[in-house]
Order: sequence, then structure tokens, then C-alpha cells
Amino acid sequence: MRLIGNLLIAALLVALAACHNDEPKGYDIEQVTVRLTGDLTNPEGIEVVLTDTRGGTYSQATDAHGMATFQVPVGIYQASVSHAAQGADGWRRIYNGSVSNLVVRAGEPLVADLPLAVATTSSIIIRELYVGGCQKDDGSGWFHRDKYVIVANNSGERVSLPGLCLAIATPYNSYGINKNYTAEGRLNYEDQGFIPAASAFWYFQGSEVVFEPWEQKVIALNGAIDHTLTYSNSVNLAHAAYYCTYDIEQYANTSYYPSPSEVIPTSHYLRVARYGDESEQAWPLSTSSPAFFIFTPPAGMTPMEFAGDAGNVWYDEGRALPSYACRKVPVSCILDAVEVYSTAWQEAAKRLTAAVDVGYVYMTARQGHSVERRVDESESARQGHTVYQDTNNSSADFVEREHASLHNDQ
Repeated sequence: MRLIGNLLIAALLVALAACHNDEPKGYDIEQVTVRLTGDLTNPEGIEVVLTDTRGGTYSQATDAHGMATFQVPVGIYQASVSHAAQGADGWRRIYNGSVSNLVVRAGEPLVADLPLAVATTSSIIIRELYVGGCQKDDGSGWFHRDKYVIVANNSGERVSLPGLCLAIATPYNSYGINKNYTAEGRLNYEDQGFIPAASAFWYFQGSEVVFEPWEQKVIALNGAIDHTLTYSNSVNLAHAAYYCTYDIEQYANTSYYPSPSEVIPTSHYLRVARYGDESEQAWPLSTSSPAFFIFTPPAGMTPMEFAGDAGNVWYDEGRALPSYACRKVPVSCILDAVEVYSTAWQEAAKRLTAAVDVGYVYMTARQGHSVERRVDESESARQGHTVYQDTNNSSADFVEREHASLHNDQ
């Protein structure tokens, strides 16, 4: 029995040796060069990490040619990259890639290509949206013509945009009957790569919109005046640095659009591009549950050219009537979005596709509440500045505030 046992052990050792004949033993040092491939604007300074089979890691930054060179023990490695680059155009590019089973042998310098895939997110985000209004002081009801949005640069880089537009998707309320779903339960424009901008959209004047590092722009969506003089629960939107939606020749309802405060320069007035219901006297922004998004015009087009493009028309519910007209905003042009559901209704249906916002945030109207983006604590600590969470998922990124932030600031 002892002889048989010894023979079995010997056979097992031979088999193990045979299985590992080709695996380097790690006693020698050899050179490994990892060469990044893909659409890289700037290939220099990207961290490449080598990980061996025991979990040991080595990191090096790439040179101007996108190559990282290591001196490592012979062995088997995985090379990986996860890199974010902020562009001056406001788009944050995330590069990811890995290659496994890199066998490093003594006397055999290795050069390995590492292909990178790129995804883009915008550093220009919706920080806060206040649309639900507040209670009047005398308890007689609620006031909602004090809406605003805060759009922010979520980076430490200066960003220049070739335009900035504010839009809403249809139906205007999350609980509205949505006839844009297929029999399979998908939005009928999901595979076409656009979001419909309903009725009209607002746009900044000028050929470019500049955000300085970490800058936030407050935009009064109704009434760029001090509403707290009438309603103490409201907000003061009369500030020289604020912007406002005001185009009285297009929307004539002065209760929604009173003359802006004299402290706001006329260059801060956003103009409107209309193509929907001509009888509307105000932008039909929901006070309970909008699907709100911001975008830049497609390359080479001004906002008005985009709005007037006859080949870019899409009709809500498939009804080819002017009041159902929308414009198809390419997903690639959408900077950020937030889908709001009403706490007062159980019924709800997504209007934004997963490509721009996979989730939603609940809001209670008429109580002075807003929805605000969460702070990314770990990234804020790393940057030494407040950085907001941005995962294209309103369920994770946004939270309902008990009081709008501009009310808290007063």
C-alpha cells in the first residue's frame, strides 16, 4: 500500500509539473510595454495597472505615445485602464479597457496592445430643479410662478458650450397617459437615439455659453423677481448674476413672465424656440412631475436652425398636428436630465430613455420642495471641492429637498 501511495504521489507531482511547464516562475525581471489603442485625444499621463496572479499590482503612466513601460518579475499579468478626461467642450470622457493572460518570460520583452472603449458624460449638470411652488402666507392656496433650475459645472475645468437649451419631454406629467410605448413596453423612440423636446425649448443668447470651474448658473423659469415680498415661503429670483426665461413676444402671459428685475441684464434673458401649440401663453412645464433635460444644438446648427429643421419633427402619440409637434434631440447632444414622478399619483411612466436617465425621483408639489443632486462625498474629498453624483440615474443621483435651496439661502 505504501508503494502504491508513493507511486500516486509521484505521478501527481509529474502531472502538476507538466501543467505548469509554461508558467514563468517569477525569479527574473523582464520589461513589459503596454500600448494603449483607441480614440485618445491625449494619450499621455494615463495610469496603466498590471496585476499578477497573486494580486500584486504595478502602475505606470503612459508617455506621449500612449505607452507605459514596466520592469516586473516574470509571471502572468492583467493590464487595465480606467481613466476620465475632462474636455473643454463640457464632455467628460471615460476610457476603460483590460487585457488578460499576459505571459512574461525571462529574456523575452513583451509589448501588449490594450484597446480602450470610451463613454461620454457631461460635466454640465442639473444641480437643482424647483417647480412645485409653495404655500401662500394666508393659507388660501399655493403659488407656483417662482420656478427655477440651477445648472452647474461639476468640474474644475473651464467649459465652453456652443449653446445651451432647456427642454421637457412628453407627456408633461409623469402620470399622464403615455401613448408612446410599444406593445413590448418600450418607448417607441428608444432605439432611435433621441428624446422628444415637446412644445418649445429655451436657449441662451450668443454663440457660446461659458462655465468657469465649478460655476453654477441660476435660471428663473418664471418670474425673475423677488417673490418673497409677496410670499415668504417663496424665493428671491432678482439677482444680477441670475438668468431668466423671458421672451414676451412669444409667451404673452405676464403673470408667468412679469418684467424681470432691473438688476438682471438683458443679455441674461433666455429666448424661446416655439413649434408646438400656438395658443399656449406659457411654456407647459409641469408643476408636479416634469421630465426635464438640457442639451446643446447638433454640430453646426444654431438653436433656431435646429428648431426650424423640418426633417427633425416628431409627433407625440403619432398625431401629426401642430399641438403634438416635438423636436428630436439626439442623445449625443443631451448634457443631463432628470425624470420627476409625483408623490400624489401611483400611476407613472418613464419618458426619458435609459440612455439619458435610467431612474426617477419623487417630488411633493405645493410645499416648497425641490429635487437636488446628491453630493459625491468621496470625490469631493479627493477634489477639495463639492462634487455632485452623476450616474445617469435619478433614483440614485437626486433627492427631494424639504425647502428649495434658494429659499434656505434667504
